[in-house]
Amino acid sequence: MPCYLKIKCPHCQSDEVIKAGFTSQKKQRYRCQHKACKTTTFLQDYTYKGYYPEIKAQIIDMAINGRGIRDTARVLKISQWLVMEELKKSRLNEPN
Repeated sequence: MPCYLKIKCPHCQSDEVIKAGFTSQKKQRYRCQHKACKTTTFLQDYTYKGYYPEIKAQIIDMAINGRGIRDTARVLKISQWLVMEELKKSRLNEPN
């Protein structure tokens, strides 16, 4: 009997997910088809841990608590560039 994994969207937790090809590293790409979800595609296992939603949330939490970009990058073992990009995105999505 085959074993199937139930894939859920990491952003909206919907199970309306379909396969959407492969990356250049031969990893399966998925697409969320839930109407309210703004995510286009995602991977179940990222090569670089900085792309996980949990790490992105930690970046924002550390910035709110006064940690610097270099410190955040060092603690989470990700690049400073990714920390800056994530902080820019979070700043742009805030209501005025």
